[in-house]
Amino acid sequence: MTQFDFEKLVDAEYLLKNRTNDKVIVIDARGSMLEEGSLMYDKAVVVDWTDISLLGEFGGEELGKLLSKENYQQIFKKLSISHDSEVLVYGFTMPEHGFGDEARVLYTFKYTGLNNVKFIDGGFKQVEKLGFNKNYESSSDRIDVSDVVRSEATNNDQAIFTNELLLKIGDEDVQIIDTRLEVEYNGRVIYGENKAGHIPGAISLPFNSLVDSNGFLKSREELEKYVTDKGLDKNKLQITYCTTGVRASYVAVVLEELGFEVRNYEPSFARYANVGEVVLD
Repeated sequence: MTQFDFEKLVDAEYLLKNRTNDKVIVIDARGSMLEEGSLMYDKAVVVDWTDISLLGEFGGEELGKLLSKENYQQIFKKLSISHDSEVLVYGFTMPEHGFGDEARVLYTFKYTGLNNVKFIDGGFKQVEKLGFNKNYESSSDRIDVSDVVRSEATNNDQAIFTNELLLKIGDEDVQIIDTRLEVEYNGRVIYGENKAGHIPGAISLPFNSLVDSNGFLKSREELEKYVTDKGLDKNKLQITYCTTGVRASYVAVVLEELGFEVRNYEPSFARYANVGEVVLD
């Protein structure tokens, strides 16, 4: 049951009510994690976070950055998104699965000025219950962006990049938020980063700790108390990071809704581990 009063968050029933609305575009953000033959909503288009991000080698400065607005116009055309569209996005249900990819789509499209994007609380488990499912076929159900000649976003002020981040470490007016799992923060390498540990002074706030055991975002009151107990200060700039910026986007979206000023480190720890100091607590 949806507990968080957030205009960018809707329940699965909202999807059902808008099933016949031609202006509603549904995105399945599970992307490449979705196995062939798995169930998906029958009117959805599958989009992976890499489909809407700049690509490059793992640990490089490029991987995970947003694309140009011109690139997104090409992608929107493929998705049949226009200025009067409403975009509904779902991902895997956390905390068991998923990386918050649904909010990554919201975060990304916000850069283009497309603000009528909402993600579905409770993820695919709630969507599946509606009964309008089909088996996923990658050749026909996933967006094909192979013809998009990618270029980097300009004036992307919702993000921060490595050189500026390095200057802000230790700044009393900045708090750095590690949104990976606590075991990653404490030194376990899961996704191949060059070093174990975390950015000096970073606060551990795992992305999936924002949802309850059923995968619904916790209430505003619960989240306010949680982040306050973590030491987050609304008078300071929050910088979120994870491995490549996806999980961090999810936390950035929620923190911003709670009234924080947030910038997301898009290349994230995969890049930072190659160039910055790492600590273990």
